[in-house]
Amino acid sequence: MVIAAAIGLGAALFLMYFVLRKYTYPAVEQPFFSDPSFFGLFTVGLIAGTVIFAFYTFFQESWSSILIAILFAMVFELAKLVVLNLKRYHGKSDTMFYGFGLGIGIGGAFAFGLMFYVSTWADELLESGMDIASWIVFAVIAVQTVILHSATGMTIGEGIARRRPFEFLLQALIISVAYQLLMSQVFAGNSELTIYAFLILSFLLSVGYFYKTVYMRLPGVIREVLRAEGKSRKDIPR
Repeated sequence: MVIAAAIGLGAALFLMYFVLRKYTYPAVEQPFFSDPSFFGLFTVGLIAGTVIFAFYTFFQESWSSILIAILFAMVFELAKLVVLNLKRYHGKSDTMFYGFGLGIGIGGAFAFGLMFYVSTWADELLESGMDIASWIVFAVIAVQTVILHSATGMTIGEGIARRRPFEFLLQALIISVAYQLLMSQVFAGNSELTIYAFLILSFLLSVGYFYKTVYMRLPGVIREVLRAEGKSRKDIPR
């Protein structure tokens, strides 16, 4: 449990600090989001991620199924939309940060659950438990899960900030479905070669989409939404 928490929740907290430090005090005098709202949605994400993972365990034998992959991709993104699609978040520049917090909570809880569940299952069924290679594989899966859901959460947040939630829901769904389909082939475990090949592809997809969302889009979206609100700021990080 300690190792699972260190990898799953540790990755979530590190990513949170790494991304948000440029958008809050002391980097900027006036933070771009409210801490209570952010951590409130992060907590909601932890609860939602735990519930989704508990549901996911009932389909353990079908983790390699394409149908299950598509189903859970939809569950993840629709859960984010349902939580964020409240009137008080519409048209607000800080909604992207709240989507990020919600997504990172979901990803962190799911990653922790997956690591703990798989390692416990291995300890019960295998005399030697999980080997080093298996720990590395699932650690990578845990980290990229956090990365992916933080990015798709921010995408959902962007859609609500722009008042076009379903357009951006579709974008998040495309990425999430592609990721889950790649992961279904990792869980299929047809050979070591295919496991590592699909794991690398899923990692590149999650990291690439995260970079595009957080570093290429976020500053520009903040400017555009602030402009639509009749506001402007000169301290938006580049």
